[in-house]
Amino acid sequence: MQETTTKIGEHVLPNIDYLGQSTIDSASALYTIKLYKPEEYFANIESRTNFINGVERLVRSSDRYSKYKNHLMHEVGLGHCAVLKGLTEDDCDIELHHGPVFTLFDICSIIVEYYILRRWKITTFRIADTVLTEHELDRVNCVMLSSSVHEQVHLRNVFISMKQTWGDIEAFIEKYYDAIGPELRMKYNRYFDRSLLEDSDDNGMFMLNPYLLSN
Repeated sequence: MQETTTKIGEHVLPNIDYLGQSTIDSASALYTIKLYKPEEYFANIESRTNFINGVERLVRSSDRYSKYKNHLMHEVGLGHCAVLKGLTEDDCDIELHHGPVFTLFDICSIIVEYYILRRWKITTFRIADTVLTEHELDRVNCVMLSSSVHEQVHLRNVFISMKQTWGDIEAFIEKYYDAIGPELRMKYNRYFDRSLLEDSDDNGMFMLNPYLLSN
């Protein structure tokens, strides 16, 4: 079988025929895959969810994401757990938690909707790039937690106050306001109101058992 090659710019692509279109095709595929996702694609909940999950994976695996976390820990001074402040990376894994209001999934979803409203071309890479840029501009609300606390936060056993977080969530909301749906707005309002009334609360999850101290 004769090998075909295609040259695009300085890049030589073996066994690929380039037809000048933004689609991906294969002899074994039943249909072509469009590089740019049309608005109708996101009307399907499963397609939208799968796309956003793909963006999340791309963001988390990015060098830019690792560098941003390193920047927060070693340059900003957030190299400790926001709940158990005595714990640093010398004691345990310190993890970046998106929130407490908007998860990384929420942030990706908001930015997808922002692109749709402006009729911009949408790809996984474009959305991930914007999400990472928002991190680097410190407009993504996040908090550093030890792995054990992080787990309990996801189980809703620990409440994180807005006062403990990093990132200008107000600036993020101002920029993407039109793309934030009613459910996420309500989520923000409820959390903000609770943060005004409460500090962080671990519901006793991390209290030392007096019996252990007496032995």
